[in-house]
Amino acid sequence: MSAQDEPQPAADAAAPDRALATRLGYAGLVPLAVMTVWLAGIPADHVWRGMTIRLLVAYAAIVLTFLGGTRWGAALVAGHSRTARDIALAVLPALLGWAVLFIPPAYAFVLLAVAFAAQGAGDALSGQAGPLPAWFARLRAQLTAVAVIAMIVAFAATAAG
Repeated sequence: MSAQDEPQPAADAAAPDRALATRLGYAGLVPLAVMTVWLAGIPADHVWRGMTIRLLVAYAAIVLTFLGGTRWGAALVAGHSRTARDIALAVLPALLGWAVLFIPPAYAFVLLAVAFAAQGAGDALSGQAGPLPAWFARLRAQLTAVAVIAMIVAFAATAAG
């Protein structure tokens, strides 16, 4: 058996998935960043302001729901003793994402910032001592920082107006 016929370590096999996940993670931030910058830069009476706020809240809610789904999947694959609790907690992002669609935008952006921060912290902990790989925890920390900053900027842009 030659060296190239030997099985590769799991870390090597996951490398393409890691690169793809990183690219897609950052691509997912583009709508969040663009809408936040646009919202922060337009006047309060701009014709597209209301629609921009609704689109930004909806997109952030969808992303939060997606993150809950990743936690659900990780809990199912992990097979550890806390699986039932982790699956139950994985539903919270979807519920919060749905709830923000019905509250005033400034409050929605605050709730989204807190939810993104909590989800990111949970993902970071799962990467250190749980079922998720360490690279995912680092990626989620970076993505979370941008998402939280975007929600804070969106809050500042809507709180006064």
